[in-house]
Amino acid sequence: MDPIRIDTPESVDLSLEPAGLGSRFLAALIDALVQYGVIFALMLVTLPSFSIAAIFEEATAFATINFVLAILLVAVALLFFLYKLLLEALWNGQTLGKRAVGIRVVQANGMPVTFLQVVIRNLLRIIDYLPGYYLIGSICVLATRRRQRLGDLAAGTVVVRDRPAELPVVPDRLSHTPVTDLTRLREHVLRLREEDLLPARGYWQRRLQLDGPSRARVAAKVAEGLAARMSWTDPLPPYPDDFIEEVLYVRAH
Repeated sequence: MDPIRIDTPESVDLSLEPAGLGSRFLAALIDALVQYGVIFALMLVTLPSFSIAAIFEEATAFATINFVLAILLVAVALLFFLYKLLLEALWNGQTLGKRAVGIRVVQANGMPVTFLQVVIRNLLRIIDYLPGYYLIGSICVLATRRRQRLGDLAAGTVVVRDRPAELPVVPDRLSHTPVTDLTRLREHVLRLREEDLLPARGYWQRRLQLDGPSRARVAAKVAEGLAARMSWTDPLPPYPDDFIEEVLYVRAH
């Protein structure tokens, strides 16, 4: 399976591995088990209502049972429609199943998904599901280079493997005397999302593969990008590598 190559604004080449049909099916199975588990719990909660309704006269009991059934059907419909939509929107592209399997939904450019993209891909899930359990969606996943179903193609999203363990490890100690106030730097670094750190991590992992001029140019762009994202207004150090290393060090500690 070909990785997805992404050129960040900082000119750092990142690669994401598209999730295959097997991992996506397993994630969907886990999510389905969660949904059916919630439905089963709702049914257990509503069962006493039918027993209570049986005490009343026939007309009242019939109305009570219909009311409870209507609430149950609405709850089930909302559960199936909103479960993945809300989790993917609020949980950075993951549901319980996706997190368990280690995959997530991102934009085609590697950035986090927006709420609108999540809505689009989940609305088109209805078509991907036809004519049986994700048959159209499965065919699209197998036929497209980035393993996208119709919902992904329409929303501009892709499901990728989430592999934080492969991120470069920053040493426990800095390789140089700190050039910034690490305590104040930490306050700014905490404003960064994990996605904001991807260019810095990608550069740190590949910096030794770059020649001198290229390394200096890319390091400067990465450092400037970090400073802008965390509102760091102090002048950057003469050697951007020092600033990048300190940001990654502070974030890891």
